[in-house]
Amino acid sequence: MRDRFLLDGMDSLEDHEVLELLLFYAIARQDTNELAHRLINRFGSLSGVFDAPVEELKRVEGVGGTTAVFLKTSPELFRRYTNDKKKKVKRLYSYKDISEYAMRILAGRRREGILLVLVNAVGQILYSDIVYEGSVNAAEIYFRDLVRLASSYDAVGAILAHNHPSGDCLPSREDLVTTRTAADALKKIDVALIDHVIVAGDDCVSMATSHILPEVFPEAEEKRSLRKVSDRQKGKKT
Repeated sequence: MRDRFLLDGMDSLEDHEVLELLLFYAIARQDTNELAHRLINRFGSLSGVFDAPVEELKRVEGVGGTTAVFLKTSPELFRRYTNDKKKKVKRLYSYKDISEYAMRILAGRRREGILLVLVNAVGQILYSDIVYEGSVNAAEIYFRDLVRLASSYDAVGAILAHNHPSGDCLPSREDLVTTRTAADALKKIDVALIDHVIVAGDDCVSMATSHILPEVFPEAEEKRSLRKVSDRQKGKKT
Protein backbone atom coordinates (compact mmCIF):
# COMPACT_ATOMS: atom_id res chain seq x y z
CA MET A 1 0.00 0.00 0.00
CA ARG A 2 2.85 2.33 0.87
CA ASP A 3 4.58 1.57 -2.43
CA ARG A 4 1.37 2.31 -4.35
CA PHE A 5 1.05 5.63 -2.56
CA LEU A 6 4.65 6.58 -3.32
CA LEU A 7 4.31 5.53 -6.95
CA ASP A 8 0.85 6.83 -7.88
CA GLY A 9 -0.25 9.11 -5.02
CA MET A 10 -3.23 9.05 -2.68
CA ASP A 11 -5.75 9.20 -5.54
CA SER A 12 -4.79 5.66 -6.53
CA LEU A 13 -6.16 4.29 -3.22
CA GLU A 14 -9.72 3.54 -2.19
CA ASP A 15 -11.01 5.18 1.00
CA HIS A 16 -10.54 2.05 3.10
CA GLU A 17 -7.00 1.69 1.71
CA VAL A 18 -6.17 5.28 2.71
CA LEU A 19 -7.38 4.49 6.20
CA GLU A 20 -5.50 1.19 6.21
CA LEU A 21 -2.27 2.99 5.31
CA LEU A 22 -2.74 5.61 8.04
CA LEU A 23 -3.65 3.05 10.67
CA PHE A 24 -0.44 1.16 10.04
CA TYR A 25 1.49 4.05 11.59
CA ALA A 26 -0.68 3.95 14.71
CA ILE A 27 -0.80 0.15 14.98
CA ALA A 28 2.53 -1.04 13.66
CA ARG A 29 3.24 -4.61 12.52
CA GLN A 30 -0.43 -5.53 12.27
CA ASP A 31 -2.81 -6.04 9.35
CA THR A 32 -5.05 -2.98 9.51
CA ASN A 33 -7.24 -3.88 6.54
CA GLU A 34 -10.10 -5.36 8.56
CA LEU A 35 -10.05 -2.49 11.04
CA ALA A 36 -10.22 0.04 8.18
CA HIS A 37 -13.28 -1.73 6.80
CA ARG A 38 -14.94 -1.82 10.25
CA LEU A 39 -14.42 1.91 10.70
CA ILE A 40 -15.76 2.78 7.25
CA ASN A 41 -18.78 0.54 7.80
CA ARG A 42 -19.44 2.02 11.25
CA PHE A 43 -19.16 5.70 10.30
CA GLY A 44 -20.17 5.54 6.65
CA SER A 45 -17.18 7.22 4.97
CA LEU A 46 -13.57 8.26 5.39
CA SER A 47 -14.60 11.75 6.48
CA GLY A 48 -17.12 10.18 8.87
CA VAL A 49 -14.30 8.30 10.56
CA PHE A 50 -12.24 11.46 10.97
CA ASP A 51 -15.24 13.42 12.27
CA ALA A 52 -16.33 10.80 14.80
CA PRO A 53 -15.82 11.63 18.51
CA VAL A 54 -12.95 9.89 20.27
CA GLU A 55 -15.29 7.91 22.53
CA GLU A 56 -17.24 6.61 19.53
CA LEU A 57 -14.04 5.60 17.76
CA LYS A 58 -12.95 3.64 20.84
CA ARG A 59 -16.18 1.62 20.68
CA VAL A 60 -14.96 0.01 17.45
CA GLU A 61 -13.16 -3.28 18.02
CA GLY A 62 -9.42 -2.83 17.62
CA VAL A 63 -9.37 0.93 18.27
CA GLY A 64 -7.63 1.94 21.48
CA GLY A 65 -7.09 5.39 22.92
CA THR A 66 -3.88 6.03 21.01
CA THR A 67 -5.42 5.06 17.68
CA ALA A 68 -8.53 7.15 18.33
CA VAL A 69 -6.44 10.25 19.10
CA PHE A 70 -4.28 9.59 16.03
CA LEU A 71 -7.37 9.53 13.81
CA LYS A 72 -8.70 12.75 15.36
CA THR A 73 -5.40 14.57 14.78
CA SER A 74 -5.45 13.78 11.05
CA PRO A 75 -8.12 16.31 9.91
CA GLU A 76 -6.68 18.94 12.25
CA LEU A 77 -3.25 18.37 10.79
CA PHE A 78 -4.63 18.68 7.25
CA ARG A 79 -6.35 21.93 8.20
CA ARG A 80 -3.20 23.38 9.72
CA TYR A 81 -1.19 22.32 6.68
CA THR A 82 -3.67 23.92 4.27
CA ASN A 83 -3.84 27.18 6.21
CA ASP A 84 -0.07 27.35 6.57
CA LYS A 85 0.44 26.70 2.89
CA LYS A 86 -2.00 29.45 1.93
CA LYS A 87 -0.11 31.92 4.12
CA LYS A 88 3.22 31.09 2.55
CA VAL A 89 2.19 30.95 -1.11
CA LYS A 90 3.90 33.65 -3.10
CA ARG A 91 3.56 34.40 -6.77
CA LEU A 92 6.10 35.95 -9.08
CA TYR A 93 4.27 37.94 -11.73
CA SER A 94 7.18 39.60 -13.51
CA TYR A 95 10.92 39.69 -13.92
CA LYS A 96 10.97 42.64 -11.52
CA ASP A 97 9.33 40.40 -8.90
CA ILE A 98 12.03 37.79 -9.51
CA SER A 99 14.85 40.28 -9.01
CA GLU A 100 13.32 41.73 -5.85
CA TYR A 101 12.72 38.26 -4.43
CA ALA A 102 16.31 37.18 -5.15
CA MET A 103 17.71 40.34 -3.54
CA ARG A 104 15.65 39.81 -0.37
CA ILE A 105 17.16 36.37 0.07
CA LEU A 106 20.72 36.87 -1.15
CA ALA A 107 21.61 40.47 -0.27
CA GLY A 108 24.17 40.69 2.52
CA ARG A 109 25.43 37.11 2.25
CA ARG A 110 29.19 36.87 2.72
CA ARG A 111 29.56 33.62 0.82
CA GLU A 112 28.35 32.87 -2.66
CA GLY A 113 25.16 30.88 -2.66
CA ILE A 114 22.88 29.55 -5.39
CA LEU A 115 19.17 30.07 -4.92
CA LEU A 116 16.80 27.77 -6.80
CA VAL A 117 13.16 28.80 -7.15
CA LEU A 118 10.63 26.49 -8.80
CA VAL A 119 7.25 27.79 -9.95
CA ASN A 120 4.05 26.36 -11.38
CA ALA A 121 2.07 27.52 -14.41
CA VAL A 122 0.65 30.59 -12.62
CA GLY A 123 3.91 31.69 -11.04
CA GLN A 124 3.30 30.28 -7.57
CA ILE A 125 6.49 29.32 -5.76
CA LEU A 126 6.63 25.57 -5.23
CA TYR A 127 10.16 25.43 -3.86
CA SER A 128 12.75 28.01 -2.82
CA ASP A 129 16.06 27.29 -1.15
CA ILE A 130 19.81 27.75 -1.27
CA VAL A 131 20.95 24.60 -3.06
CA TYR A 132 24.68 25.27 -3.10
CA GLU A 133 27.22 27.43 -1.28
CA GLY A 134 30.67 28.26 -2.53
CA SER A 135 32.34 29.41 -5.74
CA VAL A 136 29.95 29.16 -8.67
CA ASN A 137 31.10 27.35 -11.75
CA ALA A 138 29.69 24.71 -14.04
CA ALA A 139 31.79 21.91 -12.53
CA GLU A 140 30.57 22.52 -8.99
CA ILE A 141 26.82 23.00 -9.49
CA TYR A 142 24.87 19.82 -9.01
CA PHE A 143 22.73 19.89 -12.14
CA ARG A 144 21.30 16.48 -11.34
CA ASP A 145 19.88 17.96 -8.15
CA LEU A 146 18.28 20.80 -10.11
CA VAL A 147 16.60 18.32 -12.44
CA ARG A 148 15.60 16.04 -9.56
CA LEU A 149 13.98 18.88 -7.61
CA ALA A 150 12.22 20.33 -10.65
CA SER A 151 10.83 16.91 -11.50
CA SER A 152 9.81 16.12 -7.92
CA TYR A 153 7.85 19.36 -7.60
CA ASP A 154 6.35 19.02 -11.10
CA ALA A 155 7.60 22.54 -11.83
CA VAL A 156 6.91 24.43 -15.04
CA GLY A 157 9.66 26.99 -14.59
CA ALA A 158 12.91 27.37 -12.69
CA ILE A 159 14.80 30.47 -11.57
CA LEU A 160 18.43 30.59 -10.54
CA ALA A 161 20.02 33.39 -8.57
CA HIS A 162 23.35 33.80 -6.86
CA ASN A 163 25.30 36.55 -5.18
CA HIS A 164 28.68 38.13 -5.84
CA PRO A 165 30.18 39.20 -2.48
CA SER A 166 32.78 41.17 -4.47
CA GLY A 167 30.12 43.81 -5.20
CA ASP A 168 30.20 43.41 -8.99
CA CYS A 169 26.91 42.00 -10.30
CA LEU A 170 28.05 41.53 -13.91
CA PRO A 171 28.06 37.84 -14.87
CA SER A 172 31.39 36.11 -15.25
CA ARG A 173 32.28 33.67 -18.02
CA GLU A 174 31.66 30.84 -15.54
CA ASP A 175 28.20 32.27 -14.79
CA LEU A 176 27.32 32.15 -18.49
CA VAL A 177 28.50 28.56 -18.84
CA THR A 178 26.57 27.60 -15.73
CA THR A 179 23.39 29.21 -17.06
CA ARG A 180 23.59 27.45 -20.42
CA THR A 181 24.26 24.09 -18.77
CA ALA A 182 21.39 24.50 -16.31
CA ALA A 183 18.99 25.54 -19.09
CA ASP A 184 19.96 22.52 -21.22
CA ALA A 185 19.53 20.12 -18.29
CA LEU A 186 16.10 21.51 -17.37
CA LYS A 187 14.94 21.61 -20.99
CA LYS A 188 15.22 17.81 -21.13
CA ILE A 189 12.33 17.55 -18.65
CA ASP A 190 10.34 20.41 -20.25
CA VAL A 191 11.12 22.93 -17.52
CA ALA A 192 11.98 26.46 -18.64
CA LEU A 193 14.86 28.35 -17.06
CA ILE A 194 13.07 31.67 -16.65
CA ASP A 195 15.93 33.79 -15.37
CA HIS A 196 19.32 33.81 -13.68
CA VAL A 197 19.76 36.79 -11.39
CA ILE A 198 23.09 37.94 -9.98
CA VAL A 199 22.91 39.94 -6.76
CA ALA A 200 25.66 42.22 -5.48
CA GLY A 201 24.94 44.51 -2.54
CA ASP A 202 21.85 46.56 -3.29
CA ASP A 203 22.08 45.93 -7.04
CA CYS A 204 21.34 42.99 -9.30
CA VAL A 205 21.42 41.91 -12.94
CA SER A 206 18.78 39.78 -14.59
CA MET A 207 20.31 37.81 -17.41
CA ALA A 208 16.89 37.39 -19.01
CA THR A 209 15.97 41.06 -19.22
CA SER A 210 19.53 42.18 -19.96
CA HIS A 211 19.53 39.99 -23.10
CA ILE A 212 22.90 38.58 -22.08
CA LEU A 213 22.04 35.09 -23.29
CA PRO A 214 19.32 35.51 -25.93
CA GLU A 215 19.66 31.85 -26.93
CA VAL A 216 18.64 30.85 -23.39
CA PHE A 217 16.13 33.65 -22.71
CA PRO A 218 14.79 34.52 -26.18
CA GLU A 219 11.49 36.08 -25.14
CA ALA A 220 12.28 38.01 -21.97
CA GLU A 221 11.34 41.66 -21.73
CA GLU A 222 11.87 43.75 -18.62
CA LYS A 223 8.21 44.44 -17.89
CA ARG A 224 6.68 41.38 -19.49
CA SER A 225 4.53 39.00 -17.45
CA LEU A 226 5.83 35.50 -16.84
CA ARG A 227 2.51 34.05 -18.01
CA LYS A 228 3.69 33.43 -21.59
CA VAL A 229 6.67 31.43 -20.38
CA SER A 230 4.45 29.40 -18.07
CA ASP A 231 1.76 28.86 -20.71
CA ARG A 232 4.32 27.66 -23.22
CA GLN A 233 5.80 25.13 -20.80
CA LYS A 234 2.38 24.04 -19.56
CA GLY A 235 1.40 23.27 -23.13
CA LYS A 236 4.42 21.05 -23.53
CA LYS A 237 3.46 19.02 -20.47
CA THR A 238 -0.17 18.45 -21.42
